[in-house]
Amino acid sequence: MSRSRFLSPNKGHSYEELKTILPGALRAGVSVLVLGHPGIGKTALAEDLAEGFGLPLIDIRLAQQEPADLAGVYFPDQDRECLTLLPPAWVKELVERPGFLFLDEVNAAVSRLHQAVAYQMVLERRLGPFQFHPDTVVLAAGNLAEDNALATPLSSALANRFAHFRLRVDVPAWIKWAERGHIRPELRAFIGRHGDEALYKRAPDETIFPSPRTWEMASRLLDEVDEAHHVDVLEACVGRPSARAFVGFQKMYKRVRPEKVLNGKQKIDFTKGRSQEPSFMHAAVSAIGAWVQNEGPVTTDHVPHLVSFMRSPGLDREYAMLLLVQLKTNRPVMQKLKALPAFRDLAAELVGLHAGMYA
Repeated sequence: MSRSRFLSPNKGHSYEELKTILPGALRAGVSVLVLGHPGIGKTALAEDLAEGFGLPLIDIRLAQQEPADLAGVYFPDQDRECLTLLPPAWVKELVERPGFLFLDEVNAAVSRLHQAVAYQMVLERRLGPFQFHPDTVVLAAGNLAEDNALATPLSSALANRFAHFRLRVDVPAWIKWAERGHIRPELRAFIGRHGDEALYKRAPDETIFPSPRTWEMASRLLDEVDEAHHVDVLEACVGRPSARAFVGFQKMYKRVRPEKVLNGKQKIDFTKGRSQEPSFMHAAVSAIGAWVQNEGPVTTDHVPHLVSFMRSPGLDREYAMLLLVQLKTNRPVMQKLKALPAFRDLAAELVGLHAGMYA
């Protein structure tokens, strides 16, 4: 299948860029629409922004709501002999106190009535007669038309009142999130090695494809089902090509026994055979880093062998630097390493190499 048939994941802004840009736009009262491929982190972005504003997130998907129900229901008021309009609970909450209203999938096959409701909420901060609290923040998000994700063009009147931002696939941001979310380390290593097209890759006619959302699903299933069915659940989540690519990487990842490396019982010569492959170097470094971060504990007896691993024959210094970056967040391990003259020498070499690369 030719590369040109795949939808590009690389246009737009990174996750971290939008986390920096959007708060200012929202504080300025500008209406913001974030567009992006399905499952690449628009909801996670809204959660992070809501946390930054110190507001509760209220996630509403217009396509799952009837326009009439959004405005509330009329209830007989016998005392006043009239009908009283009662708002939905989330609208009442936004009237009484500020919140972060996230209108997800705002263009997902919604009708013109839905768009009229969205117009009110985004631009007027109200729904029918119910005026939102003045400190309420509203963010809209939608899918891209190129994804065949039931995207309906917004009316020109509504679209013209948004600042449009596109969230692109962002591997570093996903890996940081995956570490916090306990995604399996071999999955994180695979995505780190193969980049954007491993994290998100879809041909227009495919319904099963890799995305941040489906890799997270795959990780949860791998934790729950018997190993004999791991390939089945991988294919069900990310499709056959990506599942096979990951299984091949996983075989290399499993060739390394981190506890044996740190006990000095496994030495790896990266100058021989398949060990010379960059994918194996990345797998080996990732396996060691994951063990140190998640398994441990790393003792004083381990650290000389950790330094020896970083000086393994044939291991590209860039991979040693990659491991060092992984270890930097583990203060106890770094303190033990810094006590070793051999590590201080290695660190000086790696820092010098890094500086030379960007000079």
